[in-house]
Amino acid sequence: MTKAPDYEGDNTPIIKGSALGRAQDYNSSRSNKFEWWAGPDDEDDDDGDGDVLEAIHDVELALLGHVTTAQAAVDREDPTAAREAFDAFINATTKALRPALDECETDVCGTVRENSDGRVQGIRIARGAVDEGDWTAAKRELEGVEEIVLGDIERLDDELVERYPGRPRFIDIIEYLGDAPTIGESFTVCLPDASLPGDRGSLAEVLTLDHVLAYFASSYEPDGRRTPFNNRYDPVCCFDYTDDYIELDGPISLHEDVARQNILSAELDTYTTENRAIVGYGTEGGAVVSAAAASADTDGKRVFLASGDVTGEIILGEDRDMVMPGDNVSSGDSGGDGSVSPTPVSPTLVCPVTATPEDSPTPLPGLFYLERIRNDDQIVFAGGWVLDEGALFEDSVTLLFAEGPTEVASVTPEDIGSDDYDGRIVEQFSRDRSRFGSALVSGTPESVADSGMMPGPLNGILEGDNDEQMADGGGEEVYILGMGAEKLTVAALDAPLVHLAGAGELSKGDKVATGRIETGVINSGEEVDIL
Repeated sequence: MTKAPDYEGDNTPIIKGSALGRAQDYNSSRSNKFEWWAGPDDEDDDDGDGDVLEAIHDVELALLGHVTTAQAAVDREDPTAAREAFDAFINATTKALRPALDECETDVCGTVRENSDGRVQGIRIARGAVDEGDWTAAKRELEGVEEIVLGDIERLDDELVERYPGRPRFIDIIEYLGDAPTIGESFTVCLPDASLPGDRGSLAEVLTLDHVLAYFASSYEPDGRRTPFNNRYDPVCCFDYTDDYIELDGPISLHEDVARQNILSAELDTYTTENRAIVGYGTEGGAVVSAAAASADTDGKRVFLASGDVTGEIILGEDRDMVMPGDNVSSGDSGGDGSVSPTPVSPTLVCPVTATPEDSPTPLPGLFYLERIRNDDQIVFAGGWVLDEGALFEDSVTLLFAEGPTEVASVTPEDIGSDDYDGRIVEQFSRDRSRFGSALVSGTPESVADSGMMPGPLNGILEGDNDEQMADGGGEEVYILGMGAEKLTVAALDAPLVHLAGAGELSKGDKVATGRIETGVINSGEEVDIL
């Protein structure tokens, strides 16, 4: 159980920001779903005590959730909700925790067993305080119970990590998510739409989405780094990974700054995603995907969203040849005025990753996304990663969707220096939801539907069969992509971009002056720019 957004009955969606996203209100807890951190070579351990410890740990996480729910109810002086949380805590202790403890003979189980009696007593005292309307006393008792539960979770973490070294410590996740965590990053990389020297084709033909995925999210395997999902898909590119920097085989060389992989602050890994996959849905006007526990019902490990003005579809990673290597650069060519031509949109790659932000003591489940488009004689790679709350929280789903070609606003240095810079950008966008930019929208299903973030056809997955549920339950839970959810986090894969027009003809000084940073070269002498 990790800390999650606290909506406290407010149906207003929480906007979590763009670029380097930091969550603002991760101060409630929900149950962890499944072991999302496993690698393909991890073996099941027949350690009976370990299995019992895992079960006890799961109950402790659930108990922390009941405490957090009770604390929120006490804060808003809601006696009914508080009593429900108290009852849930006592029931979980008597019916789930103590039977599991009876099967465990380790020292840590003995400590948890001793603590469980004191915690139940604290809950009963808190309930009595609520009955008397003494909210201050109830809050004080709950703080004491929370401290004991957190201590037991930490003890169980230490024991389990000793048995399973690759396992994350949930106490670290809880503490990290409770203190302004990094929940995502986005990047935009701009390169010239140039031909390579000799008769070696173009830069666009060589740098596929798979190449860029391998750059950002390699597979950190026990015997070294390799290309992503190499046990599932035939590698289509080759990087020479070293401790300090990477090199790309072929006609393209990377500038030293780029080779050190410092575009994102988080380290992304695709190896520890064995238990996660992608599930998606294509309909008129777009496509939407989410991560889910890997099963026969999921669509694949790595998928491509192809979204046009007519329909959306999910192309599986096994069918990569449908989009590689040429189709994924046949994106809607954007003119200098930001208008998008009706040519097919570039499929957007989506896959699960494990992300470790530089300020995080532990890895977190994430979703990586990447697309590329052409604009003003340049190729733009746009992507990033976002925290997969659906892997962490029992009642959450993270949705990524695409409606069609990414809208690009082309601006000049004169636009940037003008008094109405924002207006000049916005007037080039045709979608109302472009006002959200690359922000994440979080909230109840009802509040997310009302926000207008998702386009009409895709918004139907939040309504339609879920209308009665949302009307009867106030938007508490919907059934979406095969998963039940009380909280949604939604992000647009086709979020609008702002691109400096005529960048290929500007000097390095002019680019830096407008906020662009020149960071690399390809061996044809063309510049590689990072927006």
